[in-house]
Amino acid sequence: MNFETDLDVVWNFTTALLIGTLIGIERERHKRAGGKASIGGLRTFTLFALIGAIAGWLAVELDSAWIVAAALVATAALVSAGYALTGRSQPLATGLTTELAGLVTCLLGVMATLGYRELAVAIGVVVAAALAYRQPLHGIVDKLGSEDIYAGLRLLIATFIILPLLPNRAVDPWGALNPRSLWLLVLLISSLSLVGYVATRLLGTSRGILLTGLSGGLV
Repeated sequence: MNFETDLDVVWNFTTALLIGTLIGIERERHKRAGGKASIGGLRTFTLFALIGAIAGWLAVELDSAWIVAAALVATAALVSAGYALTGRSQPLATGLTTELAGLVTCLLGVMATLGYRELAVAIGVVVAAALAYRQPLHGIVDKLGSEDIYAGLRLLIATFIILPLLPNRAVDPWGALNPRSLWLLVLLISSLSLVGYVATRLLGTSRGILLTGLSGGLV
């Protein structure tokens, strides 16, 4: 390997370790704050990321995807064993969040050494944020009613099911009516309405209206 390749490999491993450290710090903080048993913290999650990174690197070097599969199976076995031990010591405090985070961390380590470094970092940040903001996210869910969920589902159906089915060409003799463009306008207006409604529910009337106005102005 030349110098540039060596540097790229080092950077890939460094990225994987940083992702593991980020998620591990959050899990360590959560474990100490809650006083609950857990499969691990900073060091464990760093090692999970390192296992994935080594497996991804070896898979490329030896041209064998089975190495990644074996690493994931080994990680899953370790996580399962930790979950079982935690369940014995604290039967009422068991959950799958930390265990699933361990598997995700291993996969992100694999991604970092398989050429998806930027995507791995982005997903790692999202995972750490989702773990860290547990209470605010649960608070948002508690404030949502059935009608709010139905409205969000209708918008998702209109965006990801109906929109791809519409033709992206003019359907009138004058070339003015494009169904996909018109539907995008409908989705834009509906999205702004939904943002305003959710913001009003979560932030109050005055701040919710202000956020809606800012969003509409930016659009």
